[in-house]
Amino acid sequence: MASLLMICRKAPYGSSYAREAIDIALAASAFDVKVAMLFTDDGVLQLVKGQNTTHTGSKNIEAVLSSLPLYDVAPIWVNSEALAQRNLSTNDLSIDAELCQAKDVSALCAQYDRVLTI
Repeated sequence: MASLLMICRKAPYGSSYAREAIDIALAASAFDVKVAMLFTDDGVLQLVKGQNTTHTGSKNIEAVLSSLPLYDVAPIWVNSEALAQRNLSTNDLSIDAELCQAKDVSALCAQYDRVLTI
C-alpha cells in the first residue's frame, strides 16, 4: 500500500491551501493510500478549536478535520515548537494530535513513499 505524508504549513483562512490539503488527504485515503498529516508553521492554526469564520467569508474547516479519523487519515502530528511559538497547547486543538519536534520531521518524512507540503 502506498503512503503519503501531507505537511500543512498554511493558515486556515485567506487562501484555499488548508482546504486543498485536507481534500487531497481525504481523496488519497479513498484510493487506499495510507495517509498521515503533519501540521507545522501557521498550519497549526488549522487545528485551533472554536474558530469563528463569520467575518472571513470562508467555511470553518473544523468539521472536516474532525472527519479525518473516519477516512483512516492517521496519525496526525502537530509540531510542538510551532504550537509554542503561537502560545498554543494541545488543549487548544479541535482534534487529537501527536506532538512532533522539528528535529524529527526528516525521520518522519522518510517513513512515507510520498511527502506533499502545502
